[in-house]
Amino acid sequence: MRVLLCDAYRLFAEAFASALSQRGHDVVGVSFDPRALPAAASSASSASSAPSSSRAPSASSTADVCVVDFGPPTPDLPALADAANLRCSKLLALTSEEGAASLYALITAGVDGLISKRRGLDEIVTAIERLHSGAGYYDPVLVRQAVTERRSKEETAEARLTGTLTPRELEVLRQLVRGASTGGMAAAMGISVTTVRSHTQAVLNKLGVNSRLQAAACAVSYGLVEPLA
Repeated sequence: MRVLLCDAYRLFAEAFASALSQRGHDVVGVSFDPRALPAAASSASSASSAPSSSRAPSASSTADVCVVDFGPPTPDLPALADAANLRCSKLLALTSEEGAASLYALITAGVDGLISKRRGLDEIVTAIERLHSGAGYYDPVLVRQAVTERRSKEETAEARLTGTLTPRELEVLRQLVRGASTGGMAAAMGISVTTVRSHTQAVLNKLGVNSRLQAAACAVSYGLVEPLA
């Protein structure tokens, strides 16, 4: 598995890179400035040299999973997430943020997974491996915190839309909250992968969200599914 790391804390990033390498994973690059991601992505897409940084990935480098601590959410967070997504197939947000607004901003930025830096190394590596395998990883504590404020607000159009979900779509939503992969969902529900994808897209459309993580957060927010402990 090829992993790209981006974290402003140099000691953490280098120690984490070393730990991943010792576990047999290929760390294709380490960056210490999330704000450089757009430039790196632009460089990669144009096949020019990547911006200089310690162990920065080359322009041709792509990763299976990109692990990024974006720091405190900023207005350009979606752009940073988009840039990271250009360098990898899956994006895991690693964060020390605990506020509901900050966590929800990360969820809606377009990341594929979310995990706290306070988790142990083995848990973080497991999250990376789950994303690589096609499953999801949504730190249950962070998801619960992210939706706390939203749960207490008045019903919105998004909330009303949940009533249009079919029983099959609700089961897909439960599987999404569990972080199941498409294949795992198909096996658990006794349906084809194609049908799972169709149901998943219908769920995203009805909830008005763009990712599985956002759908999972929405499900927890409105009490449709309880997050894993």
